[in-house]
Amino acid sequence: MTARVLTFEQGMLPLGPAVAAIGVFDGVHLGHQALVRTCRERAAQEGASSIVVTFDRDPDRVVAPDRAAPQLLELDDKVAALAELGVDWIVVVPFDAGVASMSPERFVDEVLLTACTPVAVVVGQDFRFGRAASGDVAALAALGAERSFSVEPQPLVHADGAPVTSTRVRSLVATGDVAAAARLLGRPHRLRGSVTRGRGVGARLGAPTANLRTHGYAAVPASGVYAAWAHLGSQRMPAAVSVGAPPTFPDVHDGVEVHLLDYDGPDLYGHEMAVDFVDRLRGLAKFEDETELADAIARDVARVRTVLGEQPR
Repeated sequence: MTARVLTFEQGMLPLGPAVAAIGVFDGVHLGHQALVRTCRERAAQEGASSIVVTFDRDPDRVVAPDRAAPQLLELDDKVAALAELGVDWIVVVPFDAGVASMSPERFVDEVLLTACTPVAVVVGQDFRFGRAASGDVAALAALGAERSFSVEPQPLVHADGAPVTSTRVRSLVATGDVAAAARLLGRPHRLRGSVTRGRGVGARLGAPTANLRTHGYAAVPASGVYAAWAHLGSQRMPAAVSVGAPPTFPDVHDGVEVHLLDYDGPDLYGHEMAVDFVDRLRGLAKFEDETELADAIARDVARVRTVLGEQPR
């Protein structure tokens, strides 16, 4: 059964008795997945709906934009990942200054109790909510006791010897260890953007690239060359991806350049593309001439095929 998605609005009809999971869920990593599965299982025990209540953006982008963390997933990708976990409903709350100013009690009464009639609420053990993150699990439990719902905090999930958190995943992405990030996410780290015109050097070297313009808040991996899967509509294609400013061309700014292996289709300018990073192959290097650069690209493409298990067409 496919999860139904609603954008929260004041005055909406409550979705009825439910077990609700609340969180930002950036990345929908292994810890988030475990929490949402608990929500779904508890809902089945209670004979209630399972609902995920999340936000359309990181609250810090509203309350502290100068220190907001890079985001691991675009909203559509986050909702899709949550939907795969088998819940009945996903309620997306537009996070604005009004929501940011709510006290913990107002958030419960005006958001949670408007969205549903909670039987139980499942959150992470470090959950914070309300104005200036003034509410914690104990505050939520006290409010729940007055409003007839229980609160079930979930412990952190551990992987590779440490807790799985969005902060940890972001750190791995920032250092280029996308393979380790994928282990914590349960899937490759995804970057999404629109294809824009580039310098045309790749085409001249026999390896044309799609230049990806990403959102300013996206979690872009460290500079380097990566093996990846590129998604264009319903197509999935193997790709070699260069991130950062190429030292061979000192006048070029940082960017994300995607070479689609064996692609022989129309120009992609203006299309949206998603890139799933599988492994980092090497750092960026300066080459003496275009012949040396073309040889390096050919080696990169061969390594991408090996990493992804793809044969040339």
